[in-house]
Amino acid sequence: MADDQKFISDLQSSSADVRFAAWRAAGEVTPAVIPQVGKLAESTTPGIAKAAREALTTLTHAVGKDPAAPNRAGVVKGLLELTGAAYALDVRAHALRLLSGISGDDAIPAIAKLMTSPELREEAVYCLERIPTAAAIAAIAASYASAKDEFKPRILAALGHRRAAEGLPLCVQAMQSSNADLALAGLKAYGRIGKKPAVAPRIPDAKTLAPWQATEHADSLLRYADAQAKAGNAVEAMRLYQAALGRSEEHYQCAAVIGLAKIGTAEAAAAILPKLKSANTRVRITAQQAWQSMAKA
Repeated sequence: MADDQKFISDLQSSSADVRFAAWRAAGEVTPAVIPQVGKLAESTTPGIAKAAREALTTLTHAVGKDPAAPNRAGVVKGLLELTGAAYALDVRAHALRLLSGISGDDAIPAIAKLMTSPELREEAVYCLERIPTAAAIAAIAASYASAKDEFKPRILAALGHRRAAEGLPLCVQAMQSSNADLALAGLKAYGRIGKKPAVAPRIPDAKTLAPWQATEHADSLLRYADAQAKAGNAVEAMRLYQAALGRSEEHYQCAAVIGLAKIGTAEAAAAILPKLKSANTRVRITAQQAWQSMAKA
């Protein structure tokens, strides 16, 4: 076990080699050094600040390999302390990044409180998003009601990335918003979650969106269609794929053909059939290949 005080001293050395050796050996010191290292990370001397930040990273990685590591709980506790107002904003953000890789449910309440901080809410939701537990998802979903409108799309994105069914009611609610950005965020998360609600939601009107938003709109519906097809809901998937077949853009038609081929029913084959004679070369070739794959299956 390294000497904690020597370690702190070495991080402040005028020698870059000594500082480097100290941060590389940070996994050997105790979590008790974390508050002091956090203060060194605020140093106006770039070399010391970098050494301290790297030391925190090394300490975290040292316990990250093994959930049962003896010092893991101490490192989590120390990093949570660094997220407090006594530390500089960049140190607090760095601590949240590190916590995202090693935190368990015990740390979630403290992290979730930072979702109300304009300066740290992005880091906090990123941290929660990476904690692979139901409690983390619940904390993200619970933050939605009191969140500022401009941050709600980020919360929906986190729930979408986690494919969290708990986020489905929030997606449906967001899609009804007159705020186009929020409505689109709801649709994107809805597509990623891929679950069918009890009552079909009102999908935002693509005609009211900017061109890039309309692209996200179509992509989200296709992603949802893929999820429904995978879940065995061929009827819902077919409806969306057929809508995509009617679009002028070749890539949407091709995506729909591929999706229909995976369904593989007679109805899916009938929907693909007209595209075998499409005037668009890419669509025609995609349809021919899909037709052949269905025949082999």
